Amino acid sequence: MHHLPRWLLLAVVVTAVLGSFEGIINGLVLGQFPTLVGATSTRLFRYLGAAVLLYVGTYTFLYLSQVLIVVATKHLNVALKQTLLTVSFQQGEKPSSGLNHLTNDAAKIEQNYFSALASLLTAIASTVLSTVFVLAVNPVMGLVFIAFSALTMVPMIFGQKGIGRLGALWSQANDRTVQSASDWLTGRRELRQYAVEQPFFRRVTAALTRSENALQKQNIRQWTVQYSSWLLVVLTLVGPWTVGFYLMSHGGFGITISVLLTLTLTADHVVGGVRQVMDVWGQLASTAALRRLPAAPQPFIAPTSTPAATPALHLDSVALNYGDHAVLAPTTLTVPYGTKMLLTGPSGIGKTSCLNLLAGWQKPTQGTVALADAPVAPTQVTYIPQDPWLFTGTVRDNLTLTAAYPDQTLRAALTAVGLNAELGPDPLAREIHPDADDLSGGQKQRLVIARALLRQRPVILLDEITAGLDDRNAHAIRTLIYQLPQTVIESAHHTDPALAQEFHFQTYALQNQQLVPAPNF
Repeated sequence: MHHLPRWLLLAVVVTAVLGSFEGIINGLVLGQFPTLVGATSTRLFRYLGAAVLLYVGTYTFLYLSQVLIVVATKHLNVALKQTLLTVSFQQGEKPSSGLNHLTNDAAKIEQNYFSALASLLTAIASTVLSTVFVLAVNPVMGLVFIAFSALTMVPMIFGQKGIGRLGALWSQANDRTVQSASDWLTGRRELRQYAVEQPFFRRVTAALTRSENALQKQNIRQWTVQYSSWLLVVLTLVGPWTVGFYLMSHGGFGITISVLLTLTLTADHVVGGVRQVMDVWGQLASTAALRRLPAAPQPFIAPTSTPAATPALHLDSVALNYGDHAVLAPTTLTVPYGTKMLLTGPSGIGKTSCLNLLAGWQKPTQGTVALADAPVAPTQVTYIPQDPWLFTGTVRDNLTLTAAYPDQTLRAALTAVGLNAELGPDPLAREIHPDADDLSGGQKQRLVIARALLRQRPVILLDEITAGLDDRNAHAIRTLIYQLPQTVIESAHHTDPALAQEFHFQTYALQNQQLVPAPNF
């Protein structure tokens, strides 16, 4: 609730309390009917005027309360989705899991937590006011009604943990469903090519069915608890009537039909308020697992200080293991600034993992990777992956990533990678829609390289960057990067021996978890 402005929180509480008089105006107004027998017309019209004021005032505050709750929910939704996106980003979750949190989990939290909290506030205010009114009308019968109303809390007390557990199971099953659906949609070409659409879709259907079964179990459990509460509501109504009729027949405690009518109309809101509190409590319990974040959101990474103009990259006893699988044995190596290095090895041996170590994305199992005598950070080096990342927006947006660069500098970067003439008369303003394939694979890769060139960082790491380029473009891009003064470390299956020899590349092969110097070109 600390995301809400104080004035808004106070306004929600005040209007909710004033709007909760709805629970007593029926008893207050209609309970007076027996006393109006034989009343004068003046008294009757005064009664009508007072009744209209009570109803209009109460419903006005009820309306204002709901409007303010909508405003508060917007604030909370923005904060929630910011937090979910930030945590997913910082934890490195799969996009499908992060999007599931943003859509399904956020929607369920809004419905069963934010809205439920607002309902809880209204229900508590209504219950308290109705209870005070009931006790003021007749303390004895008021206590009788309250005592019977308390029985409706029993089912929820015993069912709360089970509902929360089922909610956690549904969230896990839904994550698997979203992942399975993502696999189905992204693998369209392969599935159709190998004619396995039907059997693979059975896999998707199985995940979907498990998710819906989990949700069904949770909903049935909630309705079972609800049904138990409803049965007890019958007792909370009939029980007080029985006691009231008995006391009336014995002339005790000043109980009359007017008193019983007033209490019955108002006590229904006591019972309903308590029941609503229990219902809402169940909704709150169902989101407990969803609201439990894997980690607290951390501040965004600030730009790190620029290392020395010509920093060396140093590995000190660096090793990397994935469980029992060793990728890199303890290695000590210094890469002077300006070195051009080629990393070779068969697919799957760990070349990309080694590049991630050098980029600061992967923490070593032991040892340290340092740039200019300080632990290397992703914000100090440039890592260009095999699969380029672009987003919907202009070429300018994709180059700058919201940073400030003069158009002249941006055009120079595009010219360097051969894109300035290819992207139309106004290349910086050209719209990019990655899902529409409006750029070729080579153009996408060159645009990402242009983005990297803008940053002018001292170390450039290349991971199969020419895989989507023809020989001419691959040669041009490599020439452009190799002639830069920065350190360049490239992992590639297909190399350009002539360029590698021209720029004095050192070759290291990753074999048997060792970086072994290999013959140069």
